[in-house]
Amino acid sequence: MELVLATLMNTTTPSFDPFKYSGAWYEVASHKAGFYGLGQYDCMDTRGIYEYDPDRDQIDVATQCRHLDGRISGIRGVVKCPISKPERGLADCTLRFPTAPYVPPATYRILETDYSSYALVEGGTGPNDPAPFVQIYSRYPRPGMRFIEAQKQILKNWGYNPDLIHMTPVTLESDESSA
Repeated sequence: MELVLATLMNTTTPSFDPFKYSGAWYEVASHKAGFYGLGQYDCMDTRGIYEYDPDRDQIDVATQCRHLDGRISGIRGVVKCPISKPERGLADCTLRFPTAPYVPPATYRILETDYSSYALVEGGTGPNDPAPFVQIYSRYPRPGMRFIEAQKQILKNWGYNPDLIHMTPVTLESDESSA
């Protein structure tokens, strides 16, 4: 009986695939509090380009957003996802910014993703963290309100208050990741 239960537990926990996660992700809604939300309060058109580097077993990410004053800001980071059973979600990763060593490494936990349309990512220890940080990513810059509301309901099941998760302004019509 124990062997059957252990086998069932292992088969029901999908493993994270960094190759499938690679590509453009657009932040379409979020709740950001604390240090990692600083400087992002006026961001729109927020996106990240993720590229898995199998030789270094890490995901390189280049993020950027456009501020209300038209200025574009961004930073390059590295996401490392050890192959271990995550505490929560699909993958317990760490995000660090080598070009900004004064920024401490952050939790980058992938709660759920289907790789082709959405990813739900949290920082910190989750919804009860003193400074919760959660993002809804889409492969498309404008997935629509139904999409966002559906993802907010999934995050509610993870313990987040959907009323605190707000849309990220998007003016992009298509993938402008080369801009």
